[in-house]
Amino acid sequence: MDNNSVDTVLVDVVVAVHTPDRPIERTVASLMASGLPTGPEGTGRLRVTVVCHNTEIAPIRTRVAPEHRDLVRFVQYVDGIKSPAGPFNHGISLATGTWVSIMGSDDSLEQGALARWVEAAVKDGADVLVAPMAHAGGAAIRTPVVRRNRRVSLDPVADRLTYRTAPLGLMRLSLIRSLGLEFSTRYATGEDQSFSAKLWFSGASVSYGRALPRYLVHDDAAVRVTATPRSVAEDLAFATDLVDSDWFAGLGPAQRAAIVTKLIRVHVFGHVMLRADCGTWDADDAAGMAGAARRLLFAAPTAARPLSFADRSLLDAVTRQETDPAVMKSLAARRRTFTDPRTWLPRDLLQVLHPEAPFRFMSASALLS
Repeated sequence: MDNNSVDTVLVDVVVAVHTPDRPIERTVASLMASGLPTGPEGTGRLRVTVVCHNTEIAPIRTRVAPEHRDLVRFVQYVDGIKSPAGPFNHGISLATGTWVSIMGSDDSLEQGALARWVEAAVKDGADVLVAPMAHAGGAAIRTPVVRRNRRVSLDPVADRLTYRTAPLGLMRLSLIRSLGLEFSTRYATGEDQSFSAKLWFSGASVSYGRALPRYLVHDDAAVRVTATPRSVAEDLAFATDLVDSDWFAGLGPAQRAAIVTKLIRVHVFGHVMLRADCGTWDADDAAGMAGAARRLLFAAPTAARPLSFADRSLLDAVTRQETDPAVMKSLAARRRTFTDPRTWLPRDLLQVLHPEAPFRFMSASALLS
């Protein structure tokens, strides 16, 4: 685009695709039906940039329907890293629109989504619009666990924004650049954690697209998950580095606790369950997980207080370096057995009305739409 031209782009959508077998044609078709006009070489209100990551453009371009190919900007990005961080960063660096959005190549949007999201974001005066999500089969994905009937001016603690790790929806491009946000290429997993945490706690105006068209996650996305075994230190490096950072230290106590509560619930417990279910939990895992949990709790000592009796039992086992995989599997399963009264109340009963306490958290999740 030359200096005399007018940039008509309203929304830049960046799609990262890593192999030619991904259903990129479905993603692109849904974007073309998202309610914003597009034109050749990104001259419309919508510009779709497909970043072909460590792979050739031609096979991916061929997958896209002929009527859509010339409406998409295909670019190649090679970094030799098996992470979506690089291609997302590259695509965002090429963006010039008012808003930027990211998508995986397995995913799609419901009809009219982008137009409705922009309309809502403008009406709300928002810097970020968090998209509602669902599985393509119809089941809602209940993150973030926003307070009942809350839609605008979300609070990152009270509205539990930390549970939406992937920043899916709309982000004001000027905000992303002013904050210097990038996805980290350092980690095997968790490349979006720092990006989203800094976004939610930036003071930006955040809205939730309640009742708007949804971002759809398709079941075939599951094949993207790698089975490469990694140490606990590698899997949780994003979390321990985050809480060791100067940025994290500059947050208030409630903000630090909100981040660490989520990291324990989702990532520490998630990796325990994964290893226990697979029968691979061993002394090295126990030592690594105990070390990670202690670092997280040292950074936010009150983070465990709102956790349920069942959660705390598992956390106790983690911190005492329990090595028996059967014990860990049983404790991990119990915390997900919501017919068990031990999952209903926090061990610290003074925390029963805390936003992260089980009853409030589960109630808000059930009411999320």
